Amino acid sequence: MYKGKTGVARIALEARVPVIPVAMVGTDKVNPIGSKMWWPRRLEIRFGEPLDFSRYEGLAGDRFIERSITDEIMYALMELSGQEYVDVYAAKAKEELAGAVPLPTPAQPPGVGDVARMPESRAG
Repeated sequence: MYKGKTGVARIALEARVPVIPVAMVGTDKVNPIGSKMWWPRRLEIRFGEPLDFSRYEGLAGDRFIERSITDEIMYALMELSGQEYVDVYAAKAKEELAGAVPLPTPAQPPGVGDVARMPESRAG
């Protein structure tokens, strides 16, 4: 389970409603990674206790509060699902696995690769 984004926290704060964590267990059997079709298997849906964030009332828009709420929600989901938490966004992890993270280019001396530069004299 990867790091959560703060959208749910913003919604919960602005709407002044509790968040009910819900985890689906067994999705790896129904739709295995790389498969092109669904497999008929039984899923388990687990509901957690409502999470009340009224203690943060009036603090919507504070990124530290939103991150705290998001982390609390993710912790509840982790407990429900039994998955291990990784403090990295899923998109970042996928980029790293795919090798899509651009490598830094080595520095070049001044003038090398500079197309607009014309030589002062001709060779020869």
